[in-house]
Amino acid sequence: MENNSIKNCLYETIHRNKKSVAQLADETGISSSYLYRSALPTDESGVRFPLDYLLPLMKATNNYSILKHIANLCGFVLTALPHLKKNKKEKNDMIAEYQDSTVTATKKMIVFFSTPTEENFNEATKALHEVLEKSCSAKQIIEKEFSGQLEFYL
Repeated sequence: MENNSIKNCLYETIHRNKKSVAQLADETGISSSYLYRSALPTDESGVRFPLDYLLPLMKATNNYSILKHIANLCGFVLTALPHLKKNKKEKNDMIAEYQDSTVTATKKMIVFFSTPTEENFNEATKALHEVLEKSCSAKQIIEKEFSGQLEFYL
């Protein structure tokens, strides 16, 4: 995950989505001026975003980068639970996506270790994070598949 501040993640969530600040304010129950000012990354006014409104904001924008950033700062990996795959083609697609993400992460790590710049660091950690997310999703799908197989043995 890139080295962003929570304030930058908040700015991206509020200002880089399909809804206007006024729409988000209406959906979250916070005034639009307060919402706008609390998300300015260079704001020196001391305006802070109320934690009580964080979940409604993330749901309204369908952007959970703030939560992912907080989890990352605390040493955790956050991943959305997948919709469980039902047919063989979708499972094969999941396997191919997992393989692609691991190959990409390996390539990004090679680039980073040969040229350890901040940009290469950000790209490598982002690719590794994607592998972790895909691993968690794959694990859940495999567990669901195995539990279904266990029913046949009973």
